Amino acid sequence: MIAARRAAGWLIASAVLWTFATTAVDGRQAGAADSGIPTAIEEAIIEHACGAMRPAGAPETDAYLQCRNSQLISLREEFGRDLRRLSNAERRTIDSACSGLRVSRGQDAYVECLTARLAGLRGRGGRAKPDAAAGAVTPAPVTPPEAAVAIAPPPPIPPAAGWSGVWIGAGVAFLIVAAGGGAFVAAKSRRSFGTCRTCGVKLPERGDLCQKCRHEAADALRRAAAERVEQARAQEEGQRQRAAREEEQRQQQARDEEASRRQAEEAQRERARLEQEAQRQRDEDAQQRRQTDAAASQEEFDPHAVLGVPRGASAAEIEAAYREARAKYDLDLVADLGAELQEHFKRKGQAVERAYETLVARPPE
Repeated sequence: MIAARRAAGWLIASAVLWTFATTAVDGRQAGAADSGIPTAIEEAIIEHACGAMRPAGAPETDAYLQCRNSQLISLREEFGRDLRRLSNAERRTIDSACSGLRVSRGQDAYVECLTARLAGLRGRGGRAKPDAAAGAVTPAPVTPPEAAVAIAPPPPIPPAAGWSGVWIGAGVAFLIVAAGGGAFVAAKSRRSFGTCRTCGVKLPERGDLCQKCRHEAADALRRAAAERVEQARAQEEGQRQRAAREEEQRQQQARDEEASRRQAEEAQRERARLEQEAQRQRDEDAQQRRQTDAAASQEEFDPHAVLGVPRGASAAEIEAAYREARAKYDLDLVADLGAELQEHFKRKGQAVERAYETLVARPPE
C-alpha cells in the first residue's frame, strides 16, 4: 500500500514537471511573439527620434517604419528591454537631471533630456556598442527623412526553433522519469526498514516501532498525562483544604483572643467594683467608730485615764504624762500610713490635749 502511494506520488510529480515544461515553452513562444513590441518608455524615445518622418495625420511610410525598427534594436542591444540594463547609479543620474523638466517644460522636454542622457551612456559599462548600420539618432538635430531612408533595415528576427523536436524530447524525458520513479518505488518497497525496538517485529515502513507498539506507547502517554492531571487536581484540592483550615484556625484564634479580652475586662471591672465596695464599707466603719468614740468621749471622759495618771497626781506627774502621751500620738509618726490610722492618732492627740487642760485647770484633789 505504501509502495502504491509512493508510485502515485512519483507519477504526480512527473505530470507537474511535464506541465511546467509545456508552460515554459508556451511562455517562451509568447515572449518571442511580443519581443518586437516596444514598451512605453521605448515608444516615447523612438517617437522622439522618428516622429519628424511622419507628420500629423500622414500615413506610415517605409522610411518611418525602418527608423522605428532601427531605434528599437539599438535601444535593446545597448540598454536591454525597457532600459533594464541601466545601473541604479545611472538611473538616479538620469532622474535627477530630467525629472524636473517633466513638471516645468512638459513631456517632450523630459523625453529629449532622456534621449540625450542615453546617447551619452552608449558604449559604457561593458555594454556592446550598437551596430553602425543601425544609425543611432541623436536628440538634436532630429534626423531628416533623407537620412532615415539610408538606415539599414533591422536584422530579421530568427524564427523559432522547431517545437516538434522539443515536444518529442519532453515526451521521452517524461517516460524516462516515470520509468525511473517506478523502479525506485519498487526498490524501496523491497527494501527492509528494520525491526521494532520493543517487540522485534519487522517494520513495513520507516521508524523504530510497529503499529501495535505505537498504539501502546500512545496509550501509555495518555495515561501518564491523565495521571499528571489528576495529581495536579489532587494537589490543588489539598492546597485549598489547607488554606481553608488555616483560615478557620485564624478565625478561631481571633475569637478566642476576643473572648479572653472580654473576660479580662469583665474581671477588671469586677475587681474595681469590689474595691469600691470595700472602700465604702471601710469608710462607713470608720465613720461609725468616729461617732462611737465621740459619743463615748462626751459621756465618759476621764482625763486621768487618758493621761494614765492616778487621781491626786502632782502637777509634775501630770506634765510628764502629758509629754509622754503627746509624743506617743504625734501625727508625724503616721504621716505615711492610712487615713484611718491618722484620724485615730488625731483623736487621741485631741483627747490628750483636753485631758491635760482639764487637769491643769482643775485644782488638785
